[in-house]
Amino acid sequence: MAHKEDASKQQSGQEKPVTRRDKVVVTKVTEQELAQIKSSADQCGMTRSDFIRARALGYKPRLRLSNAALDGLRQLAACRTDMVNFANALHGLSDNEKIRLFRQQPTMLEWYEKVAYITNRVTDFLQSAQTANSYPAGTTNEEAKEDGA
Repeated sequence: MAHKEDASKQQSGQEKPVTRRDKVVVTKVTEQELAQIKSSADQCGMTRSDFIRARALGYKPRLRLSNAALDGLRQLAACRTDMVNFANALHGLSDNEKIRLFRQQPTMLEWYEKVAYITNRVTDFLQSAQTANSYPAGTTNEEAKEDGA
């Protein structure tokens, strides 16, 4: 009876189904393999368990960014902010002000389009570089579930 109540709650959207990880996988490794797993997980900013699970499920965790790379990203983000502010300021100008500023509207429009393209690309890059190592929380193998694994 409890199963029917749980199913009705899920169907009505009242509660989100909970996927619990309660199965354990054990494997033996050599001392060198363990050291490599520890090192790789640490370099990716992940626990050993999360790292091994991600790799087993086909994900390829990325290394954490170095301090130099993080500094470069901060500078790139600052450049992007400057470009957005400048583009917004241009957007707020009247057409006459834009013409006076650049003397030729086609040149200004071409420049603005290039800046918008670059700004969007920088945004995409920043978002991809800053994404933490993650994998979908609900990763399951439906076929294995049916087989009772």
